[in-house]
Amino acid sequence: MSTKERLITPILDVRNVSKEFTQRGKKTSILKDVSFSIHEHEFISIVGPSGCGKSTLLRIIMGLTPPTKGEVIYKGERTQSVNPRMSMVFQSFALFPWLTVLENVELGLEAQGIPKEQRKKRALKIVEEVGLEDFEDAYPRELSGGMKQRVGLARALVIDPEILLMDEPFSSLDPLTAEGLREEVIRLWSDKFTSPEIVIMVTHNVEEAIYLSDRVIVLSQRPGTVILEFDVDMPRPRDKRSPYIYELTDKITSLIA
Repeated sequence: MSTKERLITPILDVRNVSKEFTQRGKKTSILKDVSFSIHEHEFISIVGPSGCGKSTLLRIIMGLTPPTKGEVIYKGERTQSVNPRMSMVFQSFALFPWLTVLENVELGLEAQGIPKEQRKKRALKIVEEVGLEDFEDAYPRELSGGMKQRVGLARALVIDPEILLMDEPFSSLDPLTAEGLREEVIRLWSDKFTSPEIVIMVTHNVEEAIYLSDRVIVLSQRPGTVILEFDVDMPRPRDKRSPYIYELTDKITSLIA
């Protein structure tokens, strides 16, 4: 993204966000003065050491957790509660074992009060979109890890979010399955006729972050604060074996280490 494009009003602004938790009367600072902006059609990854507040930051962005200080601005308005234009994919799949694939995907639509036939139609379409056709009536126990994460992705996408948040979505998958899902996410995000417009991903895998993202935001040790932001100046489709990816991986890894 050029400097000129970045002068356009951002869709999302994280402004001086700090977060403290109190346990047994003792305050622990998790995040400190985190600030960055995200513009139209960006794929952003957030990396940093374990425990630096990456997942907490995602929850603050979505409105699930309030910041101790600072604010999140979405399209010019301060986030006060859960943002209905965002959805999240969790590392642990977070599926209800007593519901079928289709029923799990329909949950968000049901919460929105969408009529049964309409939500079934939308759910079936997105289930097919993520490659789970013929598994609509299966239960989570009958699915592989990769298929469970596809259900999680479908459930997040079915509500047509503008911003998709992903919390280490591929970390519990085998390498081959993870690679396939990465390509799936890029395909869905790159399609201008489908949601989401923006993806924000938390990951420990620096190479994954660089391969997928337009920009990588690096957080420090706890309390996490932004050390640097790296633009990934590489056209898509990208070559995983590119010397550029290896070089940038080394730079970011040395910062985190």
